[in-house]
Amino acid sequence: MKSIKELALSRQSAFRHITVEVPEWDGVKIMLREPSAEAWLHWQDVIKPGDTDGELSVSERANRNLRADVTLFIDVLFDEQGEPVFSKNDFADVEAVYGPVHARLLRQALNLTTDPKEAEGK
Repeated sequence: MKSIKELALSRQSAFRHITVEVPEWDGVKIMLREPSAEAWLHWQDVIKPGDTDGELSVSERANRNLRADVTLFIDVLFDEQGEPVFSKNDFADVEAVYGPVHARLLRQALNLTTDPKEAEGK
């Protein structure tokens, strides 16, 4: 049995995570983890950049939201061994193919940030 210290210092124990099978990716199993604080800060920078003047067009908003989602997706996707699949250097590659499957996986990871029991109490 692991000590409390070992558990508290484990990368796997620092974040909620789930393992899911992705049928669209030949049934591969992946690990989804709740986003890190750093990823949320990068997400905020994309969603609300300090230099925006005026209203964004629909296309600009869609592009901004896509970039924000890709930022989080890169942070939450891990292989079964708990190793990151992507790095920040892969942003353009992920952005070029990001679609509904990626969005569904991101949604599952985001759902990890809200504990069902916590949600019931609100």
